[in-house]
Amino acid sequence: MTPWATVAGWDPGCSGAVCALILNSRGQVEAVESIRFKRTTDADVVEFIQEMRPDFTILERVSSFGQGRTSAFKFGASSGFAQGALLATGLQFEMVTTQRWQKGLSVPKSEGAQRKRELKAIAQRMYPGRKLVLEDADAHLLAEIARRMFVARAKVKE
Repeated sequence: MTPWATVAGWDPGCSGAVCALILNSRGQVEAVESIRFKRTTDADVVEFIQEMRPDFTILERVSSFGQGRTSAFKFGASSGFAQGALLATGLQFEMVTTQRWQKGLSVPKSEGAQRKRELKAIAQRMYPGRKLVLEDADAHLLAEIARRMFVARAKVKE
């Protein structure tokens, strides 16, 4: 089947990832590609999004609340890089808060490491054929939210 669209989810942060979903004409996932930041350079990430050319991307809107100055600076730099890369490549994106995208997936209330494990479990159920780790689980879930939003908007235009 010929790909209809590509959507992506971008989880900023030094240990984040980008996940791209290639969709068929029914809006279903045909293929999944991702890149983790810990194993790559900024140039690798830009090359990935240029290759994937997502029609729509969800970028998680993050804050550095509760982090030390050095961590907050690195986190802010990573988030700024994500926005800059998407703007520079001319790709359509929307920033979505953590609370908003997690609400769309009915994530149970929890905190810290327990919450991260629950998010990974949800992502693993959505993508059973992929070996996911904590680093890329959020990006896969953000990509799913991007898919739902893109498909809903495409149906409105029809």
